[in-house]
Amino acid sequence: MVDYDDVFDALAASHRRQLLVKLLSSPQYVSKPSGISREIAVADENLLQRHLSSSRTIAEVDEYSVSMHHTHLPKLAEYGFIEWNRDDNLVVQGPRFGEIRPQLRLLAEQQEGRRTKAPVVTQRR
Repeated sequence: MVDYDDVFDALAASHRRQLLVKLLSSPQYVSKPSGISREIAVADENLLQRHLSSSRTIAEVDEYSVSMHHTHLPKLAEYGFIEWNRDDNLVVQGPRFGEIRPQLRLLAEQQEGRRTKAPVVTQRR
């Protein structure tokens, strides 16, 4: 039985949606935090949580990789929608991926439709 609370929570963040849609077609590599981003991530769990929950940013911090590695990927792995090899930075479909596949196909179709639709031009007479 599909747990729609998990499905909708997984789809609530755009970073997670984008990754999951890409997983429909192939495994994905994710970049690891490096430099200052890595230092923040490993320095102190409380500092990391304050940073991720704050609207302030720190110069030279890769917000995307920090949030993916410490928020989005763990959540998707916990739900079983992905399997994440932290050593190789490889993300593949998880054991529950099939539960979310119909919603992801719909999202992919909508994204493709937006890219291929030409603007409608009308002329006034």
